Amino acid sequence: MGLLRDWHYIEKAVEIPALSELIRDALIRALFVRDDRVLPTELVADLNRTPPVTVKVKDDGEVRKLVRVLNGQESTLSLGLSAEDYHFFRTQLGVGRTREFGVVVRPRTLLTYDWIVPEQRGVQLDFTAYAGLEFSESGGHRAIAQVGAPWKSLYDSAMDTGHYVPFIPTVPLDFAIGDALYGDAPFAAYRGEFASYLNALRTVSAFGHRARLGFEDVANNGTAYDFLHTAIPLAAEFFIPVSVALRLEPKSAARKTLTYTYDDGAKLAAALDKLSRSAQVLDWVHITDSQASKALRPSAAAEAFTVQTAFGGTATSVALKEKAIDTAMAGFKSKAADVPNPFDGPADAFRKTAETVGRSLFVGEVRVPAKSIGDLASRLRTFGDQVAAKAGLYASLRQTGTASVFPSFASPRDRTKQHDLSKGVRMIVSKIPRGVFTSRLAHLWEDEPNFRRRMELLRSIKLTIDTAHVVQPLALP
Repeated sequence: MGLLRDWHYIEKAVEIPALSELIRDALIRALFVRDDRVLPTELVADLNRTPPVTVKVKDDGEVRKLVRVLNGQESTLSLGLSAEDYHFFRTQLGVGRTREFGVVVRPRTLLTYDWIVPEQRGVQLDFTAYAGLEFSESGGHRAIAQVGAPWKSLYDSAMDTGHYVPFIPTVPLDFAIGDALYGDAPFAAYRGEFASYLNALRTVSAFGHRARLGFEDVANNGTAYDFLHTAIPLAAEFFIPVSVALRLEPKSAARKTLTYTYDDGAKLAAALDKLSRSAQVLDWVHITDSQASKALRPSAAAEAFTVQTAFGGTATSVALKEKAIDTAMAGFKSKAADVPNPFDGPADAFRKTAETVGRSLFVGEVRVPAKSIGDLASRLRTFGDQVAAKAGLYASLRQTGTASVFPSFASPRDRTKQHDLSKGVRMIVSKIPRGVFTSRLAHLWEDEPNFRRRMELLRSIKLTIDTAHVVQPLALP
């Protein structure tokens, strides 16, 4: 669902007399795990109720028409359904003149867990079949991707047409492009976050209008009217995203992937810190520990840490760049240039690997300085042993010297485990200088005054944009 929706729900829940004496963290836990020993039975039933109708989208015109029906502008007759589907739609929603209905988007793949509060009365959109790709034919390196398009399809199709997708999923699951907007897909590159490659969004507003944020042909970073990059983390709570305009890069004449292994976290951290200061232009730098490496490369011996980096250029520049990278990555145990990376292989192999990776439990993202990644890995490993859930990590490096780390655990994906492991990771990160835990639960735990002011501002913007209360409407307990 969404951060604003959950945050608003929790703010209102603490006003209920029966819940007002609960500590905020205890209330969040009770809501997250649906604890019927703490919460009223009716409230637990509401939290377990999911949207009664799922619509498989094939055209954005269908979304516009559906939104107009849900906000009362048009009758359900305008949907053009068969008699059987029409009856199902009306009876499942309990359509009536005084009812409000919301619409939410279902992610193709979810890395961590869903938000606390589901849309209980409305419609869920499935964009799996809405997966078209359109590449620029005017000489630029751009693409328009419908939100249901799998990242792997975009990546391979771009290669086939002379383009290159610079961002990868740090955790290689089978994400759709839209999962970065209404899910938690961890797309990023060495030189920036996913948002830095996003030029514009094509959306449908709460009144069924086509609304475009940004400029499809050029980036609008830093402009005074850049609502796009303000809204990206919460985009699906303001509008319904249907397509994204992406900035790609030219396909290099030569490309290379180098693989380094390390037997010590301190050596790894020093190498990554030095690499980020080397001014090398890289596509991505991907880091795994032994647990994650087993999932990505089951037939190879897993070292304590493995780093893969990809880059391109001319044959001459690639050779020179490799020497510079070797110098920065000093301290490695071994180096290879023939180890496949998780992203360039066939689609079937990528999806098979994604299935293996997806069996682990993930709790969210940790941001730490690159020089602290060894310390974080050691603390995670110790914590995993203490709770009998073997810990691993997937990470990517930024040229700013920051590592984006996604801890994984060999544990069942139940909500109690997700909450308790999230608490443990939060405690670990609090002991690492400049470390930040940015999971969905961590946002809800945050009670810093400036954060609260930002959330109140964003809530007021949402209520102004979505006066029809259709796009993930705010709910009350």
